Amino acid sequence: MEEGVTAVRRHFPARARTIDDLAARSEDFREICRDFADAGLAMERWSVSADPKRAERVAEYRELIAELLKEIEGALDKASAPPSAD
Repeated sequence: MEEGVTAVRRHFPARARTIDDLAARSEDFREICRDFADAGLAMERWSVSADPKRAERVAEYRELIAELLKEIEGALDKASAPPSAD
């Protein structure tokens, strides 16, 4: 399984099946998952950095991660919603 999808599964363990189903059919979703995993790793690196911009970068990555989580959650909600009866 792709690292990004694994990171999202760790964050939303109760939704693992929906994550796997969506990842199997959506390159866009897999890309969001990769971005989420990459942002998490970058935030970890910055949080232990001695660089003077450390706090600023950590805050930026926290914000990015929060935005990605909203996007992931929206995709999961949409994927698990029953089809509408139009």
